[in-house]
Amino acid sequence: MRLSFLVLPAALLSAATASFAQSDRWIDSTLASMTLEERVGQLFVVELAAVYTHESDQAYQYALEMVNRYHVGSFILGGGNVLDIPIITNRLQNVSKVPLFINGDLEAGMTYGTPWRLSRGWTERLPRFIPGGGTQFISQMGIGATGNPRYAFEFGRITAREARAVGIHWSNSPVADVNSNADNPIINTRSYGEDPALVARMVAAYVHGAREGRMLSTLKHFPGHGDTRDDSHMKLPVLPFNQARLDSVEFIPFAAGIKAGAGAVMTSHLALPQIDTAGRPATLSHPVMTGLLRRHLGFSGIIVTDGMRMQGITDHFSSGEAAVLAIDAGVDAVLGIEDIDQGYKGVLQAVRTGRLSEERINASVRRLLAAKAWVGLDKQRTVNIDSIFTIVGDPRSQKISEEISNASVTLLRDSAQVLPLPPATRLQIVTVAEDPAPAFGTELLHECESTLKSASLVRISNETGQERIDEIRILARQHDVMLVGIYLSVVAWKGDRTFARPLEHFLASLADYPIPVILVAFGDPYILGKFPTTQVVMTPYNGTYLAERSIAKAVCGTIAVTGKLPVTIPGRYLRGAGLVR
Repeated sequence: MRLSFLVLPAALLSAATASFAQSDRWIDSTLASMTLEERVGQLFVVELAAVYTHESDQAYQYALEMVNRYHVGSFILGGGNVLDIPIITNRLQNVSKVPLFINGDLEAGMTYGTPWRLSRGWTERLPRFIPGGGTQFISQMGIGATGNPRYAFEFGRITAREARAVGIHWSNSPVADVNSNADNPIINTRSYGEDPALVARMVAAYVHGAREGRMLSTLKHFPGHGDTRDDSHMKLPVLPFNQARLDSVEFIPFAAGIKAGAGAVMTSHLALPQIDTAGRPATLSHPVMTGLLRRHLGFSGIIVTDGMRMQGITDHFSSGEAAVLAIDAGVDAVLGIEDIDQGYKGVLQAVRTGRLSEERINASVRRLLAAKAWVGLDKQRTVNIDSIFTIVGDPRSQKISEEISNASVTLLRDSAQVLPLPPATRLQIVTVAEDPAPAFGTELLHECESTLKSASLVRISNETGQERIDEIRILARQHDVMLVGIYLSVVAWKGDRTFARPLEHFLASLADYPIPVILVAFGDPYILGKFPTTQVVMTPYNGTYLAERSIAKAVCGTIAVTGKLPVTIPGRYLRGAGLVR
């Protein structure tokens, strides 16, 4: 059965707002009952390792300290699975005076879990592969390649439904950045693409889906991180943009997401000297947070910082000063601060000395309480663990995810009409990655084995020596076609993505192989512009098991190939490129 979604429901296309004012009595009474210390604590979002431990364990005791000593209002998940998360958060909810927001980075869906694969020696009655978590989705750029906003809507709706089932109310998604810089080291496939209009449609659709599931969505990274060459985890990027440029590119998706009803916007740690001559990171900038986001774009929801442990902040400010400056700039929630004690006491001291007013603190607390009421925390804090088994990982949701993955596959070149491969084909699969990864290629191999005469798999990485690579060259000539999958994706705190010299030489030589070569970018599609062109060039924009299955089906001709490139690959392919098969 094919699930085709072409348009969004008309009722969801009407303008929504981030206004949460629906339980004023609860908000007013809760705010009135809180001490200054408790109100300041509401402004902090701290890390939670939601992995089962005995109650005496350091991890759980740390979480209790955050609630009892610092009165934090929110936790961001740094680990856990679909059962550990609700067990631990339910208990913390019952301890906290004020209901807690549980926040998660759900850019790929509700994927917390431990994947399980069948290993040799176990009974064949066991399944070959279990994701272990919720429904996994491909990258946002892959969804952008489908051109179908309904897929973004389903991404938001399913993620919200599963997240709420395990006790997560607030997701740090969708990414609203326009990836207009091919050398961007941190956004890349996390963005829907380089066209502001396309990104805007997808962002708005995701927000509508998340709202249907009553999950707070977050537009990030304001004022826009898509045209940077630096990773703000490692340094402070500086962009020479004025407001006219921001209005014409970066702000278009944010404006669409705000109109759709996004409840939160996440800041970015980059400087805009034409907007704020003080050169402060946007996170700490009153002209950016209050001037542009609040006044210019009219956003009335929660402003949350990006992680405050990132070097775009810590290289320049202490935790106490950074927290005070962020709140003074207009931020409501300080996420992942390096030193919670210093940050918390710094804000308290700023209020007591008059640097920050109580009215300023109260305004942010009111926004946070209103959002908590909107997700229903004023009425029900905990979740029913039994219901998880009927919601999370629903096969119907998995089916939609698989359809999205299939629709994302983009065929950029097939010069010799190599595809689809005939059933008699002997296929050699080679996975190329920076680090050894035993899972790469597993699903690709399995799918191809079921369709072709034969398929075999070898893996190489930066640790593979020249001698082994030479052996693989000889091995490939014993096959009819070689498929080379490049697994290269953006990772925080890493910077540039690089291959060792032997791998670069291997990839550069593929155009001269005596057999046809199918080159697949499992992740960063821009890598396709850095090496000579082979007979077939494809990308699914991610290296998940979903992508491997989709590529195998596309190569073997069991699905239609319809994806269109949502970015330009400099010197090679224009946005919109894509052959239909």
